[in-house]
Amino acid sequence: MLSLLNLPITLLRLAFYAVCALVDALSGRGWMRVERSVRIGAPRDVVWRFVNREHVVFDGPPVTEIVSEPLPEDPELRLIRYSINHHEWCRLVMRQVIHDEAASMVVSQQVAHELTWPREFEADCRMGVKLAPLADGTELAMFNEMTVRSFVDRINCRAGIDRQIGQIKRQIEKEEGAQDQLAALANHGLVLSFLALLSFWYLLGWQDALLLGAIVVLHELGHALAMHMVGVEVQGIYLVPFFGGAAVPKSAYPSEGALGFVALMGPGFSLIPTFGLLALVSGPDDPQLLKAVSMFAFINGVNLLPIYPLDGGLILNSLLGSLDRRLALVAGWIGVLVGLGAAFALKSWLIGIPFLLFALQRYLSHGRTLELRPLSLAGGTALVLGFAATFALYLLAFGYAESMSD
Repeated sequence: MLSLLNLPITLLRLAFYAVCALVDALSGRGWMRVERSVRIGAPRDVVWRFVNREHVVFDGPPVTEIVSEPLPEDPELRLIRYSINHHEWCRLVMRQVIHDEAASMVVSQQVAHELTWPREFEADCRMGVKLAPLADGTELAMFNEMTVRSFVDRINCRAGIDRQIGQIKRQIEKEEGAQDQLAALANHGLVLSFLALLSFWYLLGWQDALLLGAIVVLHELGHALAMHMVGVEVQGIYLVPFFGGAAVPKSAYPSEGALGFVALMGPGFSLIPTFGLLALVSGPDDPQLLKAVSMFAFINGVNLLPIYPLDGGLILNSLLGSLDRRLALVAGWIGVLVGLGAAFALKSWLIGIPFLLFALQRYLSHGRTLELRPLSLAGGTALVLGFAATFALYLLAFGYAESMSD
């Protein structure tokens, strides 16, 4: 989960790529080539076998799977299937133009074909890798070339190769047991959570930091329990410095209903400790209990606002996505823009960074999301009622605690 600490770096990198893309566009450059190289802590033969596998799974999250299979009508063509969290994301048809083991080089060309899906992924592009043995591992050099069709292509070509080469390095070193120990330690959930508690302490003081940590853990535990109930594997629960926390799924949601239920159960499960603490309040003489109730109710209530990617926004996305994916896309963009507006009004980069990242993610993915089985009328009604009841109970708890504190 070290990537959660790299949000500002990711933003700066994407901003730099956007500037490069603007320079390219102004210069009228229609063909671009991007190259990256990285050292992998594994022998050349191991890396060669990995880049030539017909079935590769990157552990993630998200779990990314790539399957390559020859087309029966033309064995020189290969159908490449990409799946994210076990849901098919796209299909491409490629032709290998160079496969030279002696030179440790593979180059493939995308081919226009009726099996390509979605159609906007059809492009004039080439990609390749070249290996070179090192004393302490292997240098993997990768390149992407393409005819540019849009401004997004100019950014994605650069960002995509960073993601690809990073995935390959991490997966090979993980399989070979050659991961950098410092990076492995930094990625440990307990280390990340400890750093998060320190960030909460810096912002709020140690007492409120511990209370906030407990609120976030219980909230994310609700998400994790709901994931287990709907058959979604859980990667883990993490506190995230300055931002809060995350229950990270290891597998895909089977339906919009499952996604909405998991989103609701974070605040839903937290009703138990909220009203448990409220039951212990004997009067205005319990300021600490009243403060705890207020914080539980406020944090979980805000999470239910219908602003993507808050829990309320995910619930709204689940409902609208069951009716029309375009409605869900528009609502998601409105939520992200509202979040960015709130961050600007409050002059808070801590609020702005996650919303900006979600905005960039949506823009660079052309607004595409995984297509899930829609909610039934009964399921949608139950989700709306559950959302309304949960939000109302938090308003009641917060109002009572604040009135008792006055």
